[in-house]
Formats: sequence, C-alpha cells, structure tokens
Amino acid sequence: MIGLRKIKNTIIFIVTVAILTMFCSCCKHSEIKLGSGNEGGIYYKFADTLSDIDAGNEGGIYYKFADTLSDIDENITNIRTAGSQANMRLLKDGFINMGIVQSDVLSEAVNGTGDFNGNKINNVRAVAALYMESFQIIVPADSDIQTPADLKGKNVSVGEEDSGVAKNAEYILNSVSLDYNMIDVCNMNYQKSAEALKNGSIDAFFVVLGAPCDVITQLSEEMDIRILPLDDRTISYITNLYDGYYETVIKAGTYKGIDEDVKTVGVKAVLVASQKMDSDTVADITKILFEENGQIKERISFANNDTKFATDNIPCAFHKGAVEYYNSIGTAITEEDQI
Repeated sequence: MIGLRKIKNTIIFIVTVAILTMFCSCCKHSEIKLGSGNEGGIYYKFADTLSDIDAGNEGGIYYKFADTLSDIDENITNIRTAGSQANMRLLKDGFINMGIVQSDVLSEAVNGTGDFNGNKINNVRAVAALYMESFQIIVPADSDIQTPADLKGKNVSVGEEDSGVAKNAEYILNSVSLDYNMIDVCNMNYQKSAEALKNGSIDAFFVVLGAPCDVITQLSEEMDIRILPLDDRTISYITNLYDGYYETVIKAGTYKGIDEDVKTVGVKAVLVASQKMDSDTVADITKILFEENGQIKERISFANNDTKFATDNIPCAFHKGAVEYYNSIGTAITEEDQI
C-alpha cells in the first residue's frame, strides 16, 4: 500500500468549464471532487470539514478519512460552486464526483421537472441526508405580522434574485394565497436582509438554512426577533404538493428570544455521488459520516447522526456503496431505492 500522504484541502474556483476540465498529466492520483457551494456557506463548510484532511491527525476523522482515501490512492478536493443546481449539472457532466444538494432540487433533477424540465439527470445517487435546512421567516418581536398571510403589503426580502430561497419563499406565499405581486419584494442576501430588518427598511425576511445559523444567531443578539410558525394546513399543503419538502421544528432556545418550538418546513441537504463512483469508496465515506459524526459536529452543530433521517424519503435512488454501509448496520434500504 502506498504510504499516507497529506490530502490537500484545495479550493478550486470554478470560472469556466475549461478550468474544470484541466488535468495535470503527471498527476498519479485521481481526485474525489466534492461540489459544495459559495465560500462561507454551510455547504462549503461541510465539504471543507470532510476535505480538510491531514494524515498527522492520527485517530481522528482527518486521519481515518485520509487513510481511507490513501488506501485507494485518491484525493478529495473541495470545489467551490454556485450551489445545488450547479452541483447536479456538474455531476451529470462528470466534472465532480460528489456534491451537496437540496432535496427539492434533487427531486426536480432526477424527475426532469421544474428547473430541470426536459433535462432529467439519471447518473446521480444519494449517499446521505446531512441535515435539515429549515424555512425561517424572521420578523421583529414587536411586529404585527403573526402568520405568513400577514406579509401582504409588507416589505419582505426573499433572498437574492433567482436564488433557491426566493423559489422556496414563493411556495410559502402561494400556500397562503399570496404571490410576489402582493408584497413589496426585496432581493437581498441574508446578511443585508438582517441589516435591513434592524434598521427598519424591511418588515421580514426569509432564510432557508440549518438552525441555528450564524446570521440569525447574531441578529437575535442585536434585536428582539420572532420566527413565524406555519400552521398544519400550510405544512400539509407544501409537503404534499412539492417533493423534497419535510415538516420540521425549530426547537425552543435555538436562538435568543425563541422560547417555544416553531413548526415549519424544510429541505434536506443531501450528499450525492456519481453512479460511476467506486462502491467501496462511497461505503467508506458513508461510514465516516456516522462513526465520526462527533468531530463533524464540532464544526457544524446541526450535522445529522441518525441513519433514519439520512435515508428516509430521499427523492433519489441510493448509491450501492451507501446501501452496503447501511445494510451492514441494520438500516434497511428498499429495493427500489437501490437502483
């Protein structure tokens, strides 16, 4: 076996497809290219946790992951991308081996619907759901806005234009018989939205992230906030109409001033892999996700360690390597999910 080598955490900035397809002719090691998202985002941080591997950290996740990869003589590289949709297209075209994708985007991609209408992707397989990205509608604590229906006529930031959160926000509004023509839409990122809420230039903003997320944690320290709950009818409407959406709860105490559980919906952040990826490699990575989850949680507190959550109602067939690991620990994967 080739001795352990340090697996570099290489951040590749994707500028053009040409850059993605460049290979060094003298390189002896194939890479596991893991598509994440924008630098500083949770997808990127999660991928960075897995790719920040140093053989010197014996006994920890870094050593074990490095050992796994060096045994099969491969590298892992954290690829900065535009997020879920980009990751699916990069996987389809073979530019990356693995990626992190929202479950709603995954559903559209494998079924050829929505933004992937007529462009069905057949060569991607699920590995594990990593965590829940909860829909969080933030308002000042003293606001008269009590439900999503009360957003009518208000100044609301729904995320950047054409972003995933903008699409998610539209679904929430539709569930209470509203649309973008019935609110004053602002298109701002989360940080700018938080600043705008603080200075009173908007009335509410939408966030779709794992909870707790830094932007709301910081905002809750600077002003009193509330998170709008969704009622059972709204939750049922969304989860029944749109594949890849799930009922979830933001627990009391998640943020300062949030003293009661908040019912909402969310999408799962799912680790996916190319169907062509080696089964043993995928099995080893799946094993590390769960058996070394404590060390992952040191950097990402809401990372999942429950195999039922990881495998339940995922809108995509599972990779054979992932199935191999789940079967080894007694987590059943149905035959139709093993395509």
